[in-house]
Amino acid sequence: MRPLFVLILSFSSLYAQVDESRLQELGQSYLLPSNLASADSLSEVFADSLWSFISFEANYGKTLTQVSNLSVQLPDDQSFALYTWAVPSAEGGFNFHGFLWNKQWKGSQRLLLRDFGAVDAPYRWLKAGDWIGAICYDILTTRDKGQKVYTLLTFRPGLSYHTKYIDGIELGSKSERCHFGSRIFNIRSNGDERYARRPYRVQFRYNSSLSAAVRWDKKHKGIICDHLAPSKSELLERWFAYG
Repeated sequence: MRPLFVLILSFSSLYAQVDESRLQELGQSYLLPSNLASADSLSEVFADSLWSFISFEANYGKTLTQVSNLSVQLPDDQSFALYTWAVPSAEGGFNFHGFLWNKQWKGSQRLLLRDFGAVDAPYRWLKAGDWIGAICYDILTTRDKGQKVYTLLTFRPGLSYHTKYIDGIELGSKSERCHFGSRIFNIRSNGDERYARRPYRVQFRYNSSLSAAVRWDKKHKGIICDHLAPSKSELLERWFAYG
């Protein structure tokens, strides 16, 4: 029995040692060009370690700023935490991964997110862990009909074009009822993007050689969408054709 006891203690010690510096090291390892062939397996080690990290209640709210491959975002009320990251693919492009931690959920408070893909993204109302895979860089809190609404600003890089989303999230009372997408978007077009029907999220697609911004502006209390470089005033609002 003693060897088994020692083994159990060793595994417990391993999980207890997962901290920010260790996550930083693991996150950088799969991004190294020399490790591209093994990026998937290395990223799984990172994901398992991050899951272990968020399994400790004391780690809730830690934004892990030293872990540069990871984005950790919380709304102003700190009611949930969203962890997103991308893994380079050997075929080009990225695979997207995420965890969601909501301390208010009944039952399991942590949810593994699965990238649904970007096909018909505006019209997808996704649940049970499916989401339009992307890096979340901000969470906005507003009100709609007196109810608190959370809106995600996310970025999905691609090969020929990039996409930024204004996405919604409806948390529900338990993880199984969590939805990505929202009914708050009453819009039929944004620039050269036309919607066949009311979307669950708004998307901005633009040439991957360009820079663009989709951000919250406190002064105007709204979301600002703008190309940053190069500037071409004659192509105003032509997001997809720009460049």
